[in-house]
Amino acid sequence: MTYPIILCEDQIVQLNQLETIVQNYILFHTDLFKIQLKTQSPFEVLKYLEKFKPKQGIYFLDIDLASSLDGIDLAERIRASDVQSKIIFVTTHDEMMPLTLRRRVEALGFVTKDQPLDDYRSEIVELLTLAQQRIDATRESQSQAFTFSIGSQTFSIDKQEIALIEPSGLPHRVLLNTQNGHYEFYGNLNELGEKYPYLFRINRNCLANLNNMTEVDFKSREIHFGAELSRRFARGKANKIKEQLKL
Repeated sequence: MTYPIILCEDQIVQLNQLETIVQNYILFHTDLFKIQLKTQSPFEVLKYLEKFKPKQGIYFLDIDLASSLDGIDLAERIRASDVQSKIIFVTTHDEMMPLTLRRRVEALGFVTKDQPLDDYRSEIVELLTLAQQRIDATRESQSQAFTFSIGSQTFSIDKQEIALIEPSGLPHRVLLNTQNGHYEFYGNLNELGEKYPYLFRINRNCLANLNNMTEVDFKSREIHFGAELSRRFARGKANKIKEQLKL
């Protein structure tokens, strides 16, 4: 998965300079980022948001865009559409910083253009590095969570609490067993197994989190999750379970 970078600057020379700095960072530091849009118009950014609905994008915005829509207005629209966006203002108007706080656009950084090129480049690189660290932290957090919906409510359970998932007694529903209770929701074991690779299919009807088991008995082919919860695994799964557990 790549994360989009959007550049919006009305001065073409400065836009090209910013593009070069960002491209060099991508070339030498990460393959997670890609410049998806380079434009002088804030309305092109809005079209991009509407068409592609990006998530966790990184947006470099000038404040004075010589348009009816300035960079702060644009940032508000971006924040509403891409809630986890990383917004970086690149401008000569550093006096506008308090306004960005009042407008609650939650900018990641604020870079002034009227400084030596090396300092300008260093600030851009530092902010790209910070953006990558924030995205990495978010990805790690998401990988630790099991998310599902019941009606209009969405639940997020840490994977350390997951024991096993199996079909419920109702069509197209699954039953999630955790350390703290049970949840029944619409789901499919095949899809859940692909989405959460830490879940191991111990038999046709059960996905188990082997990291949370308390005991495995290879003679009876049973896996235990505490004293009151256990399931049998298929005969052909024994070697794979040993591999998973590094036995």
